[in-house]
Amino acid sequence: MSGQSDNHKGLLEAALFMSAEPLTVEGLGKIAGVNSLGYVKGMLLELRDEYQHRGIHLAETPQGWSFHADHAHIEKVAGLTPYADITEGQKRTLAIVAYKEPVQQSDVIRIQGNKSYAYIKTLMSKGLIRAERQGRSKMLSLTTEFERYFGGEKEKIREDLIRKMNSKLDQKNYEGDSESGKLNMSSEDNNC
Repeated sequence: MSGQSDNHKGLLEAALFMSAEPLTVEGLGKIAGVNSLGYVKGMLLELRDEYQHRGIHLAETPQGWSFHADHAHIEKVAGLTPYADITEGQKRTLAIVAYKEPVQQSDVIRIQGNKSYAYIKTLMSKGLIRAERQGRSKMLSLTTEFERYFGGEKEKIREDLIRKMNSKLDQKNYEGDSESGKLNMSSEDNNC
């Protein structure tokens, strides 16, 4: 392999490492200053092969290419990242879905506002939630990718989310029980 090819591959590797979002072949070509998308794709395939038996791997998703922790190690390392690729609004939407699952999309919109449509779309594209049409709305629920992403079982993650949300409510000077805004785990609260 020529020095130029090594330089391009190293630049692609660095870009993928630094990016919190998947990168497209076109975007990577622009970063590397390469017009041939076939050449860029070839470099990506070589990188994917090189990382095949390591702790991280290079994966192609519908959104683009990105590095991921190997499935065998994800449970032990998932807690090291603050989920930088999910915005606070998306986290709130995800928490609502986790808390009330299954929940109608219209209820999430009612709770969080119209920005939730974009949050839901992004969370679906990341594979963290799924939607099934039910009447005029959609029924939202978590996926197995949610468990993989957060490194645990849905119920434990759900309890942690509720605990963190209640802690934030306490910080905002909310006092009292669920009437004041605190969440609880009773089955009657789990339905909309």
